[in-house]
Amino acid sequence: MKKTLTLFLLTIILTLNACAPLVTTTAAPLLTTEPAAFVETQIPIAVSPTEMNPSAIQNLYVNNTFGLGFQYPSNWFVLDYVSDDTIRIEIGSDKVYPYGTDPSERINELANSYNVVIQYTMNAQKPDWKEDTTYQSLLNLKDGESLSDARSLLIRISQLNIGRFKGFEYITTLSETGQTPHFYSRSVMLFDEQTNDLVTIMGQPYNVEISSGMEWRDVYRTIDEANLTFFHEIVESITLE
Repeated sequence: MKKTLTLFLLTIILTLNACAPLVTTTAAPLLTTEPAAFVETQIPIAVSPTEMNPSAIQNLYVNNTFGLGFQYPSNWFVLDYVSDDTIRIEIGSDKVYPYGTDPSERINELANSYNVVIQYTMNAQKPDWKEDTTYQSLLNLKDGESLSDARSLLIRISQLNIGRFKGFEYITTLSETGQTPHFYSRSVMLFDEQTNDLVTIMGQPYNVEISSGMEWRDVYRTIDEANLTFFHEIVESITLE
């Protein structure tokens, strides 16, 4: 079926925000590169962030068919998958597996690792991203503001312009009242309004270990912040012809 993978990653992100209407808006201090602050638990968090100097962003990924390129950490793993007009690339500090691999078949070797998935769809007509809930919510929020419903919490980090693409960086996580499994992702959503090209980049803590007495959100956030430099350097190095 054409466009088998079209907007796969965007659909995951939107699903997290679709269970109930967004109902509350909370202003946080203005910021451009860091998420709105959560309440600290004062419990020391002993996680193992990626052991690599940020200057080690050395490897270059290029796909000439899609005109897509970016830099990524030299000791990270990378795999790509192409379907029609969509390319999906996964980069991880731990080993990454082919798209569609059953989770039970993935062997984790690194605790508290970090994965980044880049998905680029050319001429992304359906669904119309201009009308989706997440995009409209981000348009109405200011940098540092958040929006919460019964299941998820959306935090706008900043508006972005990368070449001919415009969009947002934001965080999606479980709301304080949500009862579903833990999730915490930092995402970038970029659009070219002339061509309808869509780029999504999502970074997530992976294989997270939470010790007794630790609050899960603090652990996920700490792993995310430990890899924030890598995430931003990947995003900022992206070129699209």
